[in-house]
Amino acid sequence: MEGLKTADKEKSQQTSRYTTIKARIPEKQVPVDFIRRHKISKEYVNSGITIGVAETLAEIEEIRPLWRQMQNNELSRIPNVDYEHYISVIESFGGRAEPFVMYFKRAGKALAMVVGRIEKNPVPLKVGYLTLLSPKLKCLNITYGGIMGRPDEKLSSLMINELAASLKFGKADAICFNHLRTDTAFYKTLKNKAGFLRRDVFPKKDEHWRMSVPNRMDKFYSSRSHSHRHNLRRAVSKFDHDYAGDIRYVNYTNKDEVDDFLKLAAHISKKTYQHELSSGLANDESTRTRLKAAASNGWFRGHILYAGGKSCAFQLGLRYGNVYYMVNIGYDPAFKTYKPGLILFLKVLEGLCDDPLIETVDFYFGDAQYKRRYGTEHWQEASICLFAQRVYPMFINALRATTMGVDAGLKYTVNKIGFADMIKRKWRNLLSVKAAVRGKNRSSLESV
Repeated sequence: MEGLKTADKEKSQQTSRYTTIKARIPEKQVPVDFIRRHKISKEYVNSGITIGVAETLAEIEEIRPLWRQMQNNELSRIPNVDYEHYISVIESFGGRAEPFVMYFKRAGKALAMVVGRIEKNPVPLKVGYLTLLSPKLKCLNITYGGIMGRPDEKLSSLMINELAASLKFGKADAICFNHLRTDTAFYKTLKNKAGFLRRDVFPKKDEHWRMSVPNRMDKFYSSRSHSHRHNLRRAVSKFDHDYAGDIRYVNYTNKDEVDDFLKLAAHISKKTYQHELSSGLANDESTRTRLKAAASNGWFRGHILYAGGKSCAFQLGLRYGNVYYMVNIGYDPAFKTYKPGLILFLKVLEGLCDDPLIETVDFYFGDAQYKRRYGTEHWQEASICLFAQRVYPMFINALRATTMGVDAGLKYTVNKIGFADMIKRKWRNLLSVKAAVRGKNRSSLESV
């Protein structure tokens, strides 16, 4: 399998596994033996690099040692591309997603790997928080952190060519790269290589924030300004005073605790504006499967804050290596004046300060005021899609470019006049009220 090569005159026909299918056309005159070996092995050689594709769980199991090698060589290990986590995510889709892993190696040594899955995805056409349309495409979604190996410009170009071949021959309608670091050779090559009509004209960019965890909580407070430190302690003091003797912090870490945590957290999440944006925490089979898999590996960290006998805030995290990943947070708007999300965050942070193995809190995706306030390190990430050169995908991309252009123009305008934070706050408050009303109506119906 490793030594699959052909004569020089045939090398131009080996751009990818998918072009081999193309090579079955008689006029290409590709040897039948090459086609048979190629189909069975799923490995081929291009520019001296062996390229392989795994598209079933059995095939992925075969390359587990290579995957481990790639993971161990990463500067920053990310749970999304952990082997066990990836398998649990695929299984949680119940057949609605196909695995897709492409790897690149030379002389048995891993150079790079692309980790993703193929599924039907809505492609929201949005202006601000408003979704105008949401057509569906068959997408190859590249997992966050799924470009492993820190490829240089030359290798990145080869990887993009091989991935693009999957679009050309109908494997998917689009490839969606989730939160690529914009300072990497891969992202820069992707932006320069793909044509105007084939990729996002306005890639969605966000700041990714991390916070160094001090070894004592008092160091965290001392790093704040005097006024901020005063506000934090006043919030904690007010909460402790008004709910004296009736406050509980409950941590969940075991597999058999996932159901209880998820039930409580999802109940709170339904009352938040994030739920109205379809980004809240759902109590569904898919989420349960993933969290139970995380708990089996010792990563799951669920936190619930109770006040007055009611659950009022939740925080979901993953403890992976020396990093605590803050996956999801939310609080009951009825407790808004007490800032229960902040209270719970400070309590969880206190526990992390006491953990000698935890060095960093990763705030995960998206920008937010609290992330900017507490973050000590950040970089820019961009989500970008590459569309197949077929009528429907390119039409969707044209619509997407139009709406994203309008959205970018509006954001520039409101940022220029200083209204961005106010508009976000007003819109989120409106969505919170909407969620609260919906929650009350649901409770009324359930009581009938």
